[in-house]
Amino acid sequence: MCRDFDGVIADVHPDEPLNELHTTVRAAIQAVRGTHSTGYPTKVPHLTIGYASQECDSDQVQRKLRNGVRPGHAPMLVAAVHLVDVSADAQAKTITWDHVATIPLGAGG
Repeated sequence: MCRDFDGVIADVHPDEPLNELHTTVRAAIQAVRGTHSTGYPTKVPHLTIGYASQECDSDQVQRKLRNGVRPGHAPMLVAAVHLVDVSADAQAKTITWDHVATIPLGAGG
């Protein structure tokens, strides 16, 4: 069952390159803005497909995603890092993202 702000996710594999990118970006933000500037806890890398704002059963969607798409086998290129300020309001059941900056990655970016 989904709880507030749960949803459908896809695992990222291999996850080490994304972990390294996350660690590097987080350290850079903390160096500029202070250690308390990255309040969001670090979790296992994943792609969120959708959120639920009320009780639901995500099993059918997760099953179709795993059996039909196999997201762990799809290549992913990260061409930029988008810095966002994320706010979750449990009472309103909303999540908002305010775009702060874009950092292009790679040669010639």
